[in-house]
Amino acid sequence: MVYAENWSQPSMFELARSGNFQALNDWIDSLLRPEGIYARVEEAQAGCLQILVEFQREFASDTTLLGSTLREGLVKFICHQLWRLNSPAVQGVRIQARLAGEPDILWKQSVRIVTPASRQRRHYRSSLGVDWVKFKTYRSLLLVGSAVASFILGCWVSYHEAFAMRLVSPASQHQQALVRSGPPAKRPDAVQAALEIVPVVQQKQVLNPYDPTVTLMFGGNVNLLDAAASNDYHSAFANMDEYRQADVAMVNLENPLTRSTLGQSKKQLNFKADPESVKVLTAGGVDLVNLANNHAMDYEEPGLVETINTLNNAGIQHLGAGRDLKEARRPDIIEVKGQRIAYLGYYDSDLHAADSGKAGTNSRRNNRVAEDIRALRGQVDWIVVNYHWGVELADYPGDWQIDLARFTIDQGADLVVGHHPNVLQGAEIYKGRPIVYSLGNFIFGGNVRSDYDTAVLKVSLKDRNMKVEFLPVEVKQFQPKVVQGTAAERILKHVEQISSIFDKPMRSPVVLDAPVSATPAPNTPNSPLPGATKSGNDQPGLNSPVPKDDTNLPQPAQPKPTPILPAWPTTPKQQENSSVLQNGSTPAPESSPPESQDLPPRIYRGQPEKPSGEAEPFTKEPFIKEPFISPPSPNSGAVLSPQGYVPPTPALSFKVSVKEQALSQVLTAPSTIRDREKSIALPPFASGIGEPRGSRSDGAP
Repeated sequence: MVYAENWSQPSMFELARSGNFQALNDWIDSLLRPEGIYARVEEAQAGCLQILVEFQREFASDTTLLGSTLREGLVKFICHQLWRLNSPAVQGVRIQARLAGEPDILWKQSVRIVTPASRQRRHYRSSLGVDWVKFKTYRSLLLVGSAVASFILGCWVSYHEAFAMRLVSPASQHQQALVRSGPPAKRPDAVQAALEIVPVVQQKQVLNPYDPTVTLMFGGNVNLLDAAASNDYHSAFANMDEYRQADVAMVNLENPLTRSTLGQSKKQLNFKADPESVKVLTAGGVDLVNLANNHAMDYEEPGLVETINTLNNAGIQHLGAGRDLKEARRPDIIEVKGQRIAYLGYYDSDLHAADSGKAGTNSRRNNRVAEDIRALRGQVDWIVVNYHWGVELADYPGDWQIDLARFTIDQGADLVVGHHPNVLQGAEIYKGRPIVYSLGNFIFGGNVRSDYDTAVLKVSLKDRNMKVEFLPVEVKQFQPKVVQGTAAERILKHVEQISSIFDKPMRSPVVLDAPVSATPAPNTPNSPLPGATKSGNDQPGLNSPVPKDDTNLPQPAQPKPTPILPAWPTTPKQQENSSVLQNGSTPAPESSPPESQDLPPRIYRGQPEKPSGEAEPFTKEPFIKEPFISPPSPNSGAVLSPQGYVPPTPALSFKVSVKEQALSQVLTAPSTIRDREKSIALPPFASGIGEPRGSRSDGAP
């Protein structure tokens, strides 16, 4: 992960390609860590990279997996990724494997990797040799008679043709090497989701089709009541050119578009807008709306059905609610400029949940989230997950939200976006992926106040990089506008402050590398999906790390220390296998390898067992950090509240030393209380960013 102000700064992948040792170590370890395998990279010696891989101790129960299947797949995987890296500093790799905390080496293997970069150097040296042969040949022609010269010339032509036949252009070699690892020339027009085949929507109406960068925009809650829509459908987004310039722009629509009068009798506030109000969204450049929220069913099934039909007629995609469970759970797959993006939406409540033959919203269940993501992961480039969750007007997400967001990233999502609290919340980077917990209100006509501060999220996709940034927005008379100067600094400072509770708060802007992994086997629309059922039952796959609880994730347990990698071991002399990665193909041991380049399925287990006494010398420090939020540092002074961690407030002291100053002196200093030990400045009262508490007219947007 690299923080950057623009695209010009090198990413971790680029640093690794340049031969940076630390970047190589972090890059390879990040590839293997999701599989329960941890790697340590030593500096390359004469172009040979030294890699020590450690398996979790639970792998010891399956010796066949460690000795054959996992070994072949792991060697092929590492060599293929190094070939993709195409670093001139890496010409080979020596891999040693062992169990975590064990000194004995299970196996080791050396592989020579012929990358396009190294092949180019060899081709250059070969060209020099050919030139020298030409020079000697021409010299012979000058010294010998015409008959002998003719004979030599004929031999030379034959030799040159034979030599040229053996030379293959780097472009051709690269194309051959990607036959198995690269995407097909023409991707299918549909993908296999967890429950059904979903067509891919081609987004061709873009501002600049020749710019390879794909721009995504995400806004918070939108309510198109009369106060926001009025009769001028162009006024709401009049100052938001950023939305019209984006390739795909999305909002959370907090009201049905219906003329139905059958509202929910047990609900205090039922929101709706006239179907004509959809013109506000089309005029603003909105391409996609989330319907997985607590207002989608305000006017029961007729209101939802009319909303869906209205959006379809306006050419606006929607997700998170439908006429039945299949439609509510259906992802939106949008392809723009060659990038295929999947959008998923969930409402964190079973209230008005869709079911078989019943309209409603897509209820969030952990195994359902895992199934949906894993079904799409190998068929799209990016996965965006939207959650309608949390406590209204809370400045910080709850611990259960943090656990759920990180669980979502663990399943393979690239971005998590939240809404519902009506105010901005913080953002963090988890395993190189951004999590934005709440974007607050955007254009909310159901609000008593028409002026407030908020932000929108801009995501730029270029090659395999993701640039994420907050755009500060001021809303006046329900008209948002991206601001600059002091106002922008104030809003971004607030976002930075509420993000400080996380171990890795998201800075704005930030450029992130996409995780590089082995290409999974394609799931064709007509083929069953491993680990996913098409019956609609929310049962996780065998390899899915899904908690049994379908409502909330369990509270994080105290992490146990796990073995730390010791120094490079000295092992007895063992037999080595050696293979060569030629012509861009992945390396293979001497035995016939399997056709797949993928690693074996992930193995998920509970907490690791306590290391035995023999491993004590290797367990002095923890090596693996549990994927749960750690408490703030002791110096931050943050405290735990029901909604998360709250920034510290300076404690007030009213201790006065009457020996050194009179009571009158204390009273004349309203903002400072002095004693002989210290002087404590009382904190000033600060106005909050966003919507003040208690200033809303609705109870639950």
